[in-house]
Amino acid sequence: MRQKLGSKTQEKPIKKICTEPTARGDTVSPQNLLILFVGLRLFQHLCERYLAHLNRSFYEDPKRREEACQALNIAADDMEKTLQYSRDKNRFGAINSWVSTIITLAFLVLGGLGWVEGMAQSLSDSLGMGSIVTGLAFFGIITLLSSLLSIPFELYHTFVLEAKHGFNRQSMKGFWLDRVKGLVVGSILGGALLAVLLWIMASMGNQWWIVAWLVVFGFSLLTVWLYPTVLAPLFNKFSPLDEGELKDKIFTLAKKVEFEADGISIMDASTRSSHGNAYFTGVFGKKKIVLFDTLVKSMSTDEIVAVLAHELGHFKLHHIRWSLIRSFFMTGFMFFLISLALPVESLYQAFHLDGISDYGALTMFSLWFGPIGFLIQPLSNFMSRRNEFAADAFALNNVADKKLLGDALLKLRENSHVMPISHRAFSTVYHSHPPLLERLKAMGYI
Repeated sequence: MRQKLGSKTQEKPIKKICTEPTARGDTVSPQNLLILFVGLRLFQHLCERYLAHLNRSFYEDPKRREEACQALNIAADDMEKTLQYSRDKNRFGAINSWVSTIITLAFLVLGGLGWVEGMAQSLSDSLGMGSIVTGLAFFGIITLLSSLLSIPFELYHTFVLEAKHGFNRQSMKGFWLDRVKGLVVGSILGGALLAVLLWIMASMGNQWWIVAWLVVFGFSLLTVWLYPTVLAPLFNKFSPLDEGELKDKIFTLAKKVEFEADGISIMDASTRSSHGNAYFTGVFGKKKIVLFDTLVKSMSTDEIVAVLAHELGHFKLHHIRWSLIRSFFMTGFMFFLISLALPVESLYQAFHLDGISDYGALTMFSLWFGPIGFLIQPLSNFMSRRNEFAADAFALNNVADKKLLGDALLKLRENSHVMPISHRAFSTVYHSHPPLLERLKAMGYI
């Protein structure tokens, strides 16, 4: 492997990776691999834009919207606001998608990763550090460049699109403060995990992927455990729910379904957005229930309890547990694939990297997994939508009035201007939750 330092070229020994595997997989040239990747990524992008076009054509049909309005008792002016919001989101999504895809592919084709690698190696050498620091610098530069690309779109989405439709409550100061906090937390947690992962890849021999699998999954559980008490308070304020009817009814429901609640908190979601939600946190032992203040302000006590009954349905029906189990095996499968790709030198050369490296292997996998993830996304969404229907059925069996959950979902839709109908193909690929009209029909609400 060769390292470029200014105008000089310095010979460096190829670093030992596992047990120094012989590069394989070079039956396909690096140039053809790059062409294949670009072709797959463009095909994915065109599929995404076509699905968005299908969906917009579906909800733009006046007859379909009229039928949805009649079935859900949505006022004409409310549906018009929803339509305008959907149009603006579609337009913004198209521009964001095209710009991001073109810039990303141009960066890769023109050797951007090689340029980043050169900077990372120079920084590491100047500090007298080894390959782990090179990898950390490499991902740090990539993260910085990615942020520079995404922040203009985030600013527009928050302060133009969401503000136009009355959803944004965040100040410019709050926006930047969130980004700085996210960068610091991500650098500490992500940097620590990445450093350990790179050390495992370089030190654990051919079975490194098993150790990495267990460490990464364990880190994920640790993060979930730390989230309610350490991470979430960095971004939002949480206050205990006051004594009263709502608290009493929530604890009554929790006791009925045998959910051990450690407490109920109100989150100041209104400082950022008017959208409402509720969730519970915790992996082991008792769980904490969190209500958005926007949800509490917009719904009756019984409607809030109905929404929580749905969320508790996911817990009682073991959806969370099975999701963790799937995540556990998927993590192991991904690291196994990375271990297979690690010695294939042409993969690195295709993207102008200097040669085989641990950080390069992680980068290659993340790039190729994009198109693959797009193909398996419908399966993941199918399982998620099936769980949503099951949680709805659970909620209906545990609330006094079966109409309450439907009323609550309609209020959530009204407050967020969510389009209640969607083209089946678009929903299959993108929606983890069923479209509202389909969901309410399944509940017997309409």
